[in-house]
Amino acid sequence: MRDTLFIQLRDAAPDAPVACALVSGAPGASIPVEHDALDAVLARAAGRRIVLFVPGVDVRLATVQVPARQEQKVLQAAPYALEDQLAEDVDTLHFAIASGASRRPAGEPHPVAIVARERMDHWLAPLRERNLAADAVVAETLSLPAPEAGRWTALAEPGRVTVRTGTFAGFSCSLADLEAYLQLADASGQIPLRLFVSKDVEYDFTRLGRPMELLPGYGSPLEVLVRHWRDATSINLLQGAYSQRQQWQGLGRPWRIAAAIVVGWAAVALAGEAAQALRAGAEIRRLEQANLERYKALFPGATRFDNLALQTQQQMVALRGGGGAAPLLQLLDAVAASLSANPGLTLQSMQFRDGALYLSLTGTDLQALENLRAWYGAHPATLLSVQDTNAAPDGVQIRLKLTAA
Repeated sequence: MRDTLFIQLRDAAPDAPVACALVSGAPGASIPVEHDALDAVLARAAGRRIVLFVPGVDVRLATVQVPARQEQKVLQAAPYALEDQLAEDVDTLHFAIASGASRRPAGEPHPVAIVARERMDHWLAPLRERNLAADAVVAETLSLPAPEAGRWTALAEPGRVTVRTGTFAGFSCSLADLEAYLQLADASGQIPLRLFVSKDVEYDFTRLGRPMELLPGYGSPLEVLVRHWRDATSINLLQGAYSQRQQWQGLGRPWRIAAAIVVGWAAVALAGEAAQALRAGAEIRRLEQANLERYKALFPGATRFDNLALQTQQQMVALRGGGGAAPLLQLLDAVAASLSANPGLTLQSMQFRDGALYLSLTGTDLQALENLRAWYGAHPATLLSVQDTNAAPDGVQIRLKLTAA
């Protein structure tokens, strides 16, 4: 069995040390964790299995219920089934599902992990530059021991904590926000917590006021992840466009690009005259396609595209409040007023779909979200629904849905 190189990735400078551990076979009583620049770590990776642990704060966990049971079909259906729950464009997101979809009872939800494609590309870029392919990319949330006997598991390290609340559920937040997140996840405060604590963590866990088993003494968080990660109870993000097969095909891409350039040069030389004759028609088709794409982006719920000029007029009438549609201008006015009244929030993106306005915001802390709730509570003409919150060291990410009352 090949040695396995475990790497814990963090958002830091390219030359910042990362934690790594080279393990032969199953992890033993002692796991030798080292810290070195990523370049130096990957220099030792050739011929070894590579497992990357990525921050749980970057990976959203959800479930999807679709009639399909084949893994590939579930994976294809997941983005569209979850689209209404996500503020981002699903085309910018990567979806992965838990293995064993075909063995799940009919009607049982499928666990899904969601991450921005930009993050996946960032994590895998250093490996691709060195013609290496990872064997697994796993969120830290699903690398902790799966909860048992009604007890959650957590890993505390300097500045952050990761909590696994179910087989395929959990969250990650800053230590300062832990009490608030636990209150949101378990208002009763009765669910016991099994908490692994790495060195240099300064936090009084007794303030949480819940049953707890503290397990201190770990020199590095990576020790906990390596010891408890199980492939069967996690979701490998290397699926779809990021599968191992696609990774290896990508490693040969420079040769394919060179060959394509040669072939393309010959084709251009032979087809120059023909291209000149077709250019006018191609330009017309390009403009028509561009108009169609703009229309779809503006009105994602549209189903007819045969008369764009007339349909655009009808859509604009609906957005102003006609035809029974939600008044977009009213919702935009509410957004502008609420953000003006809450300076701790910043608008990142916005999408109008199915009569609702979906917002993606960043805030300084969870109190900013509570202030926003209070503002909309005092302005009942617009209804606020919190779709998702995610705390990070630099603030909190918030996804909201606004509808007219």
